[in-house]
Amino acid sequence: MSTALRDELHVKKGEIIFRQGDPGHEMFVVSSGRVRLTIGSAGHEKDVALIGPGEFFGELSLLSDEPRSATAEIMEDSTLLAIGRDVFAMLVQDDLDIVFRMMNIQGRRLRQTNQPIEELIQRLGRVRVAAAALKQFLAADTFPAAIEAGELARGLALSPTVVEATIADLVRQGVGATVDGRWTVQSREQVDKLIDALRGYAEG
Repeated sequence: MSTALRDELHVKKGEIIFRQGDPGHEMFVVSSGRVRLTIGSAGHEKDVALIGPGEFFGELSLLSDEPRSATAEIMEDSTLLAIGRDVFAMLVQDDLDIVFRMMNIQGRRLRQTNQPIEELIQRLGRVRVAAAALKQFLAADTFPAAIEAGELARGLALSPTVVEATIADLVRQGVGATVDGRWTVQSREQVDKLIDALRGYAEG
């Protein structure tokens, strides 16, 4: 590729090339260095890929015309080649293999991304269940105190399966017991264990 078709960027470790949700008008090829792709909000990022020399990123916005699907952070001093939308269109017209290669790589990244997303959704569901239960048990202020799993699921607009699985996990951690869909804690000590479990869910 001639120098007229791309811009060379020298970027320092720690710099952000783009953030998830930003508009995308160019893709990048790593000439030297490393770039980390992550998804999620601050404090809850999940790695998607670590991009090294000869690899590229940012192409999905050019293929789909959608906002950036990930955040790109420079992990060490790097040199990137920036390829704009017009040049990208020329490359695609000249070599369809480029598109197939990009789609294959995107498929692999999406498979790698899917598991962290599912884990995050599951963790957030558990946080909501544990927090709502804690609020109810503390409001009762007498023990034993009980919660109906079905009512908890309806109140949180969560799947009964998610709620039941979370309660089962909490019971394994020593937070009360369940009988016929009714979850009962016997003491303030068990509520303290619920607080510890909630903290564990929130911290991941």
